[in-house]
Amino acid sequence: MYLIAQNSLKKIRTAVNDFLFGEGHFERLGLFRFLIFAVMFYIACSRQLNVDQYGPTALIPGSQALDVFSDFYKPYIKLFFWPDQLASMVHMSYIALLALATLGLSNRPLMILTWVIAQGFIQRNFSILFGADVIGTLFMFYLSFTRCNEYFSLRRLFSKKKVTFNPKSWSDQLSTMAFRLLQIQLFTIYAYTGFEKLKGSTWWDGTALWTVLVNPQFTSFDLLFLKDFPIFFAIGTFVTIIFEVYFWVMVSIKTTRPLWLMLGVLFHLMIGVLLGLMTFSIVMISTYVLFAYRTNLIHYLEKALPKNLQKLISL
Repeated sequence: MYLIAQNSLKKIRTAVNDFLFGEGHFERLGLFRFLIFAVMFYIACSRQLNVDQYGPTALIPGSQALDVFSDFYKPYIKLFFWPDQLASMVHMSYIALLALATLGLSNRPLMILTWVIAQGFIQRNFSILFGADVIGTLFMFYLSFTRCNEYFSLRRLFSKKKVTFNPKSWSDQLSTMAFRLLQIQLFTIYAYTGFEKLKGSTWWDGTALWTVLVNPQFTSFDLLFLKDFPIFFAIGTFVTIIFEVYFWVMVSIKTTRPLWLMLGVLFHLMIGVLLGLMTFSIVMISTYVLFAYRTNLIHYLEKALPKNLQKLISL
């Protein structure tokens, strides 16, 4: 009995070790980094036109910036360490840091600094932000601990050193653990969102999508013609709940993963087109790269990209 228990514990330990430190995931991390930081770069450039909302003339004074948060969500540490007079300059520096990270020319300390500044702007005026800001900044934090600059990076132009993975290196161990935490974080986001929806009565009676898609404050199109097809809204409502609540289960199963990820792409594209939230949709869809099989990812990229670009991204 003792030997059986010992062997079982050994197998569990081996399985956990392989799960956490089995491979470097450099291709997936590199592509995910490029997508996330590219979207955040676009958002920051667009918001530079309204950077005064972070400055002395903002609707919310800096001294009251944290008062818009409820007690539960109020940050313990104020991260906008700069005076309002320097908001424009800091925001330009933030854009430059995002550009470096997008091109793979950043590093862990710089990416942590990028995250701190991003979080600081979120705290400074939370009222003008969107879901893409919050979710994208969250993923930026995890990426700061990974070796996500090895692939899809301009640094390949300057370095001929082969990318290797050493499971005994603390740097690689930290990187692979952060990769797994990224996946777990996405599972948590979907599950939490799904269970929160279940608190609303419209998600139980099948009318939730109707109340959103026919509200001109939310949607970009006139969809009132769909009033004659209530079954569309009922099915869409229940499918949304099932998709979000069971996302972590279905994606964890290899046979159902492709179906669920395809469903997720369609789901978020619909949100992006109908509700005008395309940046949020791209952020969420980009996370699916974390679940792509390495061989499949490389195969499709080799077909899609010219050879000179393949060298650039180390394929």
